[in-house]
Amino acid sequence: MSEELPRRVPARAGFEWVTGAFRLFIKSPLMLGAASAIFLGALLILQLIPYAGAALAEILTPMLLAGFMRAFRAIDEGSEPELPHFAAGFRTHAAPLAMVGAIYLGILLAILWLMKLLGVDYPAMMQAIQEGASPEQLAQDLEGKGALLLLGLALVIPAVAATWYAPALVLFGNAHPLQAMGLSLKACARNWLALLVNGLALIPVFLLALIPLIGMLVAAPIMLGTAYLGYQAMFAYKDSGARD
Repeated sequence: MSEELPRRVPARAGFEWVTGAFRLFIKSPLMLGAASAIFLGALLILQLIPYAGAALAEILTPMLLAGFMRAFRAIDEGSEPELPHFAAGFRTHAAPLAMVGAIYLGILLAILWLMKLLGVDYPAMMQAIQEGASPEQLAQDLEGKGALLLLGLALVIPAVAATWYAPALVLFGNAHPLQAMGLSLKACARNWLALLVNGLALIPVFLLALIPLIGMLVAAPIMLGTAYLGYQAMFAYKDSGARD
């Protein structure tokens, strides 16, 4: 990969990725919606597997995301996305993509362990919510722990940033897992203002996701489309696109 990468992009690019993702979505809404249903359904089923389900979901997620990146590449080039495109992360680069997920999982587990040591037990909180704990009870349990919650968020954000563009970098750029995660983190740090604008511009999309049944099937592809367009802006070769 060129030393100039990742590129710096203007702040307005964050908004343009949202409008561009919407344009990509409306070119193939049925296929992207159906793929999103399968994607979300697969993650839900994995979560139901005792003990190992959540870990498997994290490991497989980069493969699923790589499939969406390949599908968006097809749409961007004027083609119709096909089911094999969505399986690209399993057909090629499966091992490095799984490693990206495993590294991310390891980072999350380390953060959860550290936060538990400091007095914030996130798994226990989630279990309490599932068991119907009241907001008042949760607020009481978290009283005086605001700084720790901010610390946890501050630790998670770089982990997410390191994986945001990693699937595309592995699939299109043949990057090694650690190299892909390092480049993704660098891209997010270098273009944090564009990503902030992108997050603000996505607020209506997040609200759209709250619509029962169809909301997530529209919102998820648009959110993933912004990741594809961000990759294109920061990493893809301008003459012929990122190398497959």
